[in-house]
Amino acid sequence: MQQTLVVYTSETGFTQRFALSIAQTLHCEVIDVQFLTASDLKNRTLIIYGGHLVGNKVLGLKSFFRQFKSMMPEMVIVFGSGVVRRDNVNCQQIKQYQLMHECPVTSFYYVQGYPKLSQMNFLRRLRAIRALKHWGSESYPAVQEAIQPLVADVTSLLNGPFTHGAVQI
Repeated sequence: MQQTLVVYTSETGFTQRFALSIAQTLHCEVIDVQFLTASDLKNRTLIIYGGHLVGNKVLGLKSFFRQFKSMMPEMVIVFGSGVVRRDNVNCQQIKQYQLMHECPVTSFYYVQGYPKLSQMNFLRRLRAIRALKHWGSESYPAVQEAIQPLVADVTSLLNGPFTHGAVQI
């Protein structure tokens, strides 16, 4: 899927795991937003952007759009990663928030996972442990299971109708 590019931002490797799995499953390129250039966006049909979800914001998304707005394809799928139980995340509200802040998102997905606490510095680890206790769940889906709805819709989108259940415009 040469026309697809997965772009992500990740400070601890949590979102990176999802981005790498998405790219591997879709057989497309993946790049950390820190290393993204305008030429990386040329001839793309679809950009998939991922960042950690904090409240209604996907970290780094606004600055990504601001920097590369003129080069964006029509289809931009965004995923937010976090430890919060899926039923506590209002995807429609998050998508509307992104649109209000000039980030034209085709669809939004939330991917829930368990962070690798050993890869975090002390302060982030404390915050993650607190979040896990307060908003986490008893079990977490495997990475492939968490990304499955996004991957299914992207495959469908690039091969035909877009029907699988994303929050769409």
